[in-house]
Amino acid sequence: MEKRDPSLGARDEMARAEQTAKADPARPKRYRLYDRIAAHATVGMMNVIIIAAAALLVLALVIGIATGTR
Repeated sequence: MEKRDPSLGARDEMARAEQTAKADPARPKRYRLYDRIAAHATVGMMNVIIIAAAALLVLALVIGIATGTR
């Protein structure tokens, strides 16, 4: 009798669920947009982009407050 890895069935099931979820037009638009981005960017890269954008926003606020006139 051949031993079968129980995680293989779960992986197949997850892959099928992901495919049906991607094809579902009722999914919110933000998820469909993320699916396109996720194919090209890693989570680490997205974290760096988010942190950089937040740092630039804070820097812009600090500069605006420092150079503001009364």
